[in-house]
Amino acid sequence: MVNNNPTQDAVEIAIAFNSYFIDSVRVLTYIPSTGFLGSVLVNDTQPVFIIREVSESKVNKVISSLKNSKAKDVFGLDSTFLKNYKESLIGPITKVTNTSIGLGVFPRVWKSAIIKAIFKSGDPADVSNYRPISILLVVSKVVEKCVAEQLIAHLNNSPFTLHSMQFGFRAKHSTETANCFLLENVKSNMDKGGVIGAVFLDLRKAFDTVNHEILITKLSKFNFSPDALRWMKSYLEGRTQCVRASNELSPTLSYDVGVPQGSILGALLFSLYINDLPSVCTGSEVQMYADDTVIYVHAKSKQQAAQELTTVMVQVTKLLSDSCLHLNVKKNCLHVLHKEGNRSYGARWQCVRGEAPGGI
Repeated sequence: MVNNNPTQDAVEIAIAFNSYFIDSVRVLTYIPSTGFLGSVLVNDTQPVFIIREVSESKVNKVISSLKNSKAKDVFGLDSTFLKNYKESLIGPITKVTNTSIGLGVFPRVWKSAIIKAIFKSGDPADVSNYRPISILLVVSKVVEKCVAEQLIAHLNNSPFTLHSMQFGFRAKHSTETANCFLLENVKSNMDKGGVIGAVFLDLRKAFDTVNHEILITKLSKFNFSPDALRWMKSYLEGRTQCVRASNELSPTLSYDVGVPQGSILGALLFSLYINDLPSVCTGSEVQMYADDTVIYVHAKSKQQAAQELTTVMVQVTKLLSDSCLHLNVKKNCLHVLHKEGNRSYGARWQCVRGEAPGGI
């Protein structure tokens, strides 16, 4: 049964899922404001990001570093196959990779994904109770990783870098250092008295709703060369997906927004997309790890913390809206921590549409 319509036909089920996954993103997309659009000139006096050709030894290392997976892409290949036969494949993959870089074109056949619908909870007959998992072409991940490593090196060795409170994709930073920094900062402020108010941002279909025009404009601010921007634009555009149900595939559908889920470049590109978020969080602390963000303040009371965070969230909501991103208002909650004696206490309130929670 799909959406209360009885069916056991795998193709019909796959079609229903594919239509839902595409349509659920389309209803969130809109024409962006002109605030983020426009070209930015390359600063030749500073390091410029240029995607450079790679050697066979680099491709060999990248293939070896891929996670083992038996998930089959649209050509029936997986990373295990690539590793088992890499001695024969390194040469051709290196040649195709360098051709892609040289032409500034990401091959169209690499832009097709197979989607697997994973049940979350609720009514199994309701397609909205499933989330999509993308299976991308395994060969495309080799090229992506080569480019991602070059981009990370550029960000870590030039003035055009990620925000200092972005703990993803930066040298000597990790989820562990992010957690330690947050805990130590919160503890230090709590020792001074008062309370800590925090909002952990939750975005609706964050990766799926990234606007390509805005992303390319933002990438140019990191001193991307015209050729690098052309390759990135080609990488993003013209993607298609189909859904696999049992052993059947739905017809493919195209989409023109978002960064590819399950990709190597996706999370990095999204981090660059929201790198300017801390600029609107005046009077608060911000900490990010890829698409995970927490905004927090040290205040004298719960009421003051709520008021200060509400003011910040108004600006955050506007910036996200201008970037074609959407807060999941039902999941963005105000968390308040305070200390009594030697013990710490916590509370949680729903924070809807930027309004301060009542009753505190």
